[in-house]
Amino acid sequence: MPLGEALSAISQAIGAEAAAISRDARQQGRSRLVAEYDARDTDREAAPFRRPMAEDVLGAFYNRVRSGTVWFLSDHLSDSDFSTSAGLSNWLVSRSVADIVVVAIESTGLQHDYLEFHFDHVLGRNEKAEFDTVMPTLVRAWAGRKTGLVTQAQMDERMVRARALAKENRIKPSEPILGVSNPAKLSRAEFRVCLLLSRGLSVKAVTDELGLSESTVRSHLRSIYSKTETTGLAELVYRILSVASDPVSADRRLGASY
Repeated sequence: MPLGEALSAISQAIGAEAAAISRDARQQGRSRLVAEYDARDTDREAAPFRRPMAEDVLGAFYNRVRSGTVWFLSDHLSDSDFSTSAGLSNWLVSRSVADIVVVAIESTGLQHDYLEFHFDHVLGRNEKAEFDTVMPTLVRAWAGRKTGLVTQAQMDERMVRARALAKENRIKPSEPILGVSNPAKLSRAEFRVCLLLSRGLSVKAVTDELGLSESTVRSHLRSIYSKTETTGLAELVYRILSVASDPVSADRRLGASY
């Protein structure tokens, strides 16, 4: 089973909001995401899970804990010597995460591997005891993993980051396509096409108004469909009109920004 699928299965079984396996190797100089799981990956309104939080949770103990050590964020939030990083604070608030469990699944002089689970509630005593009981088994399983498993997963890291970036940049259903912030990142020509469509013009009328060929306008439309995640002209027009923006503001934006 691929590493990502295994992590997803475990996370769903224990009710985790998100999870990650990360590696900090001395020669790489930074923590790298090996595999990740996000229960709300398809939720456009949810803040994306973009990076592991093991270093933020462990703080000064990062890369100093022994293999098999289980660390609960909730045990340290009340500690005056512990301070949350800006990234961790933003993540806790934006996704309503209440507890994070970090497990050192491998610690050597050359590299440190971490497994982390994020929960929407503070784990109780019994839940923490279960983690303490189960984690040694996972650590042993990790030690006996197939050679090259992490290397293969890291080869896919760019794809993982690309998906996260695409998710972050997707226009939200509540955002107007012709909004002042241009949430769909439309080009000047694409913005003009949408603006004319909002006024009830047909594709042919848009073509005549802009002085472009029909093939050029349809090329713009295909790009617009992709950026707005609509399936065709009817859905696009519906989105434009159902989540309306101020047409005067749209006209001003077209003139000022483009």
